[in-house]
Amino acid sequence: MYVKQKISLLLFLSSLVTACGQIGSRAAAYPEPKLYRLQPGELVLAASEADIPSIQAEDNYFVQVERADLEDTDLVVGLFIGGESRAYPVRLLSLHEVVNDRIGEKAIAVTWCPLCYSPVVYDRIVDGQELSFRASGYLLHNNLVLVDHPTDTLWSQLLGQGIRGALRGSVLKVIPSTVTTWEIWRENYPDSRVLSAERIGYEGDLPDPYGGYFSSGAAGLGGAGEIDPRLPAKTLILGLVSGEDIKAYPVDLIREQRIIVDQVGDFTFSIIWDEKQGIGRTFLGDISQDLPEKGMIDFNSLTPVPAQLVYWFAWTGFYPESDLYRSR
Repeated sequence: MYVKQKISLLLFLSSLVTACGQIGSRAAAYPEPKLYRLQPGELVLAASEADIPSIQAEDNYFVQVERADLEDTDLVVGLFIGGESRAYPVRLLSLHEVVNDRIGEKAIAVTWCPLCYSPVVYDRIVDGQELSFRASGYLLHNNLVLVDHPTDTLWSQLLGQGIRGALRGSVLKVIPSTVTTWEIWRENYPDSRVLSAERIGYEGDLPDPYGGYFSSGAAGLGGAGEIDPRLPAKTLILGLVSGEDIKAYPVDLIREQRIIVDQVGDFTFSIIWDEKQGIGRTFLGDISQDLPEKGMIDFNSLTPVPAQLVYWFAWTGFYPESDLYRSR
C-alpha cells in the first residue's frame, strides 16, 4: 500500500513567481539565478526514460470530488488557477513523476521527486515556446532531472533551471501549488477535479515503487553520500534563498511555533502555519503585529515569497552552505 505521511509533514509551496530561490518582482529586484555548472560524475543514470513515463493529461482523465477513489490521508498536490482547482494524487505522481497539463490557457508541468519529497509545478512556456517534460532517468544530488520536448534540454527539478542542452541557464516559472491531504483539499475545494488512476488505465491498487522508503532511514538512491549532521537526513524542511543567503526551516518547528519571523540576507520573512489547511505559508516582511487575534488571516493581502519543501539531505546536496533555523 502507499505509505501515508503525517499531516505534520505537510507544507504549502507558496505563490512563487519566479524560480525557486528568487524573490518575485512584486517584492524586490534580485539578480538572475546563478548558472548551475555540472561537474563530472554529478549526473547519475538511475533508470531509462521508458521506466518513468510522464502523463500527458487529457480532460477525461479527471473526475469530480465525489468520484475520486482516495483515502482521507492520501496526499495530493493541489492547484487553483483562473477559478479552477485540480488535485494530483501523490501516489500517481510517484509512478510518473511528471504530469503535463493545461488549465485554461496555462500549460503546466506538475513534478514530484519521491526520493527528495519535492513537489514543484512549473509553467511550460519558456521564451515563448511550449515545452513538455518527462523524467530523464538521471538524478542530480538524488533529485529528479527532467528532459523537455522538443529541445531535449536537461532540467533540475529542484532548481528549475536548464543544466545541459540548448536551454541551459533558462529558468522555469513556478506556479503556486499546495501539498496537503485529500481530506483537507476536498473540504476547501469541493468543486475540484481530480486526476483519476482508473481514467488513465490503472485497475485495482496502484503499485508502490518506493515500498517503505518514506518511513525508512534510507536517504536517496543507494545512499546520499556525506549527509549534513545538523538534522536527520529525511527531515522535511522549507528552504529559502535570498540573494547569496540560504536558510532551511524544519516543518515541525513551523507547526510548533505557528509563526516565525526571521531575516535571510537583506529581507525579513514571516512563515505562518495555517491551521485550517494544515499547511505553512511564507510571506515578505514582519507581519506578526498585523495578525488578527481571532478570525481568518487574509493571505491574499500579503506578499508571498519563494520556498521549497524538500528533505534535508537533498536541500544540503544543492546548498551545503545553507543556514539552519533553530528553536528560540
